[in-house]
Amino acid sequence: TPHGVYASYNPIGLDGIATLLFLLFVLMESIADNQQYAFQTEKYRQKNAGEKLTGYYADGFCQSGLYAVLRKPNYAAEQSIWIAFYLFGVASMNGAVENDQAEIYNNKLKLWWNWTALGWILLVSLFYSSGKLTEQITLKKYPLYKRYQKRVGMYIPFVGPFIWKMLGNSGDDNDDANTAKKQT
Repeated sequence: TPHGVYASYNPIGLDGIATLLFLLFVLMESIADNQQYAFQTEKYRQKNAGEKLTGYYADGFCQSGLYAVLRKPNYAAEQSIWIAFYLFGVASMNGAVENDQAEIYNNKLKLWWNWTALGWILLVSLFYSSGKLTEQITLKKYPLYKRYQKRVGMYIPFVGPFIWKMLGNSGDDNDDANTAKKQT
């Protein structure tokens, strides 16, 4: 029986990939949120107990677990969830291309650039802007955050360090001092 314009679910096709990605990113967001919660809970427990903060707790922000790879792993996962939703839209429109039931989807480029792209584009834009805002707030609150920014990418692993290196900055602790020496 025909399925209409839309394709039925295909667990070994794009539908299956989108499902796996969706589940992976939900898990990643949950892990990141739990890691941040555990870090903040312990930091404030130590503060309230009058203990001297050491290591990452003294720095003030989480830098271990997923936060050692991404500065905002929960934001990255949330954005990726919406991209997985987009892939479901592409997969469903694939039936129109395969069955030639909708003339507007007669080429693969139009399949990939369909109305469902609007959702992830807007969400990624929103998260990028709010991420930049939280970066500014965190930088004002924790001076050592700048070093972390040079070492760890915000949403994509290794992008931050790559950009700093392209700018001629290695991300080492002495970079600011070396720059000051070069200017004098």
